[in-house]
Amino acid sequence: MPSRRPEGTASGTPWNQTFSHSMWRANNSVRRVLNERLHALDVTITQLGMMMSLDENGPLSGADLAREQGITPQSVTTALGHLESLGWIERRPHAVHKRVVLIEPTETGLRSMTEGRRLVDTVVDQLCDVVGGPDELERLTFGMRRIAIALDGPDSKVARMWPDPPKVD
Repeated sequence: MPSRRPEGTASGTPWNQTFSHSMWRANNSVRRVLNERLHALDVTITQLGMMMSLDENGPLSGADLAREQGITPQSVTTALGHLESLGWIERRPHAVHKRVVLIEPTETGLRSMTEGRRLVDTVVDQLCDVVGGPDELERLTFGMRRIAIALDGPDSKVARMWPDPPKVD
């Protein structure tokens, strides 16, 4: 049966063997496996990523988290509601801008986040073997970071809309 494509419009490579399909499929597969592992903690990889961000950056507003994670404020609100129901986070008003609510991890949240990171690391260890060892995993990681930077720009420090109040001695 002849191809339905007009001449010269697409590569002769089957779609499921292209870079874009392979990247899409790998992303879906890794995300699925990570979420399956994290099910034991009743969180998703996105929620664990928010916890990592709070741990690394200190208290943030929901808007700060949405910008940093690259997801909608509505998705952040839903995720934070779940994390709060698990006792992983607390909300408190900003010391100066009282309408701004800051989110910070609880001790329970930090312990659970550490366990989540351990579960993620077991998946990464399996993938390390699949791609050919630590050097190849590092090379692949570097390549993926270069792709992300080329498409979205460099990583930037979390920009807080609401600066911390001045310290009083």
